[in-house]
Amino acid sequence: MFEKTSLKLSGTVGIIILLLGVTILFGTFQMSKVSSEIIILSEAYKPLQTSLNKIELYHASQVDSFERLIIAQQNNLDSDNVKEEFWSSIILIQSEIEQAKKITQSGFSVAPDPTQANFRLVHQMFVDIEQSSIEYEELAKSALQTPDNAILLKQIATKNVQIQDKIKSATNEIDSFNEQSIYAIEEHERGWLIVQIGIIITVGVIAMTLRHFFGQINSELKKEIESKTHELSEANKKLQDLDKMKNEFISIASHELKSPIQPIFGFAELAQSGDIDQKEAWDGVTMLAKKLQDLANDVLDVTRIESSRLALYAEKISLNETIHEATRMAQTGMTKPIKILEELDSDVTIEADRTRLDQVLRNIINNSIKFTDAGYIKVKTITNKNEAIISISDTGLGIPEDILPKIFGKFATKGHERENQSGNGLGLFLCKGIIDAHGGKISARNNQDGGATFEFSLPITPKNTIDTIAN
Repeated sequence: MFEKTSLKLSGTVGIIILLLGVTILFGTFQMSKVSSEIIILSEAYKPLQTSLNKIELYHASQVDSFERLIIAQQNNLDSDNVKEEFWSSIILIQSEIEQAKKITQSGFSVAPDPTQANFRLVHQMFVDIEQSSIEYEELAKSALQTPDNAILLKQIATKNVQIQDKIKSATNEIDSFNEQSIYAIEEHERGWLIVQIGIIITVGVIAMTLRHFFGQINSELKKEIESKTHELSEANKKLQDLDKMKNEFISIASHELKSPIQPIFGFAELAQSGDIDQKEAWDGVTMLAKKLQDLANDVLDVTRIESSRLALYAEKISLNETIHEATRMAQTGMTKPIKILEELDSDVTIEADRTRLDQVLRNIINNSIKFTDAGYIKVKTITNKNEAIISISDTGLGIPEDILPKIFGKFATKGHERENQSGNGLGLFLCKGIIDAHGGKISARNNQDGGATFEFSLPITPKNTIDTIAN
């Protein structure tokens, strides 16, 4: 009898413990899910608000640039710098709008109802802002052709107010949706907490015996949330760094693109008016188009390097002949009082991509020419049975100490305040990618007596093997 009662009691206690355990585990899952949803929503709305703030800032800069352009044209003043600011603002506004639209589009598939509908509404708001921005740009272009047109200026002022209102409206909607979503999720969480408390009261003593177990689960959950929060914080920091690099690249690229584009128009206008002959105009346009092509090729090469898709086509080449050709091309047309010296070891035949190796030599030598006013640039080689070491030194300004550690990174440009050299900041990054792909190493240092030295190595492959190097 006692055994049967004990068995029933044990069974009842076991069932209660099982139900309690299932309830607690399910509640823990819900709480974890709710916490994850709060974090996801918070991180989804935050960059949208950041984008709106940037769009508002860039638009204000655009309006200011436009007003100064109108004043400059009405008073026949130089306005090139203001034009550059105006067009840069347009590029930055479009970039932020595109980024925000991508985020809202992602919300269509991952966000729960009714948040999904909120993301669709916010997406439409960004589309409206984009349309108004395009209309403002078109009106501004027309006004710059006729700066004294009062009707156009009034329309532009009205369109400016429209854009500001739409940005403000979108900001208010995002804040409202964020608060609504978090409140709804918290209500859901509170409901589940009430259910759990009711069950805990029902089981009474059993819940007390399992208190330590509950404490352990909560402690582990807290650690997990803290760990995920830390991971999200690190990921957000990386995104901010990428965003900073993106803005830096947009600024550099827009300047590099506009630099040849404006002279191309100039050559076309001069040829049209008959101030220069057609051949001279076409030569100028071809030269500037080549500059645009080089920029596009650099960007493509950076993409290939970062995605491990840079293809190298190896062939047997003479190292010294390749260096001779690179120095000869660099010396041709040089206007500075600089000598290019060669101190080459015995010639060796290496297996490498001739075009890419020439690209590395030209980049480094041209870089030395930029920052050397007078003196010499020396190309030196040292060869042994395993590798060839090529060093290029100059008597120029040297590398600023703050730039030296990151000299082979993307967008590591100039650094000398008195220098006004063009460049997109990708050349040395490409050099490192090409040398790494060949299995060599590259470094840079300042010389004790002034100037800088770039040094890279290339492995010497046995002459009876020819392979195509391709990632």
